[in-house]
Amino acid sequence: MNIIKTILVIAIFHLPQVMAQDASRDFLGEINDSDHPDGYREYVELGCWQCHGFQGQGGRAAKLVDPLMPYDGFAMQVRKPRNIMPVYSPNVLSDARLKKIYSYLQNIPESPDPDDIPLLSGD
Repeated sequence: MNIIKTILVIAIFHLPQVMAQDASRDFLGEINDSDHPDGYREYVELGCWQCHGFQGQGGRAAKLVDPLMPYDGFAMQVRKPRNIMPVYSPNVLSDARLKKIYSYLQNIPESPDPDDIPLLSGD
């Protein structure tokens, strides 16, 4: 077997293990539940941060916070998304875990008014 085939075989069989390891890591490293609010682990492990940012601030997808939509609308968007977001059925994401994610987003403080940030005020 040549080197390229060997590398491909190794990559194919080890990629799921690598991805599973990365699911429990955030931008600071290993997720320690005592360092983060309830629901943060679920938010990171499901990959929500990849499109919505680590604090729901948006990025490639919609901003989730400031203001946060009511839970029923949030759950509907997760279960039957309107755009290109993947569907998260109850088999993949239980209602209990979905509520944890919502709780995490609820506890993210609102962004300050730009006029209240000295560096941006021009003073």
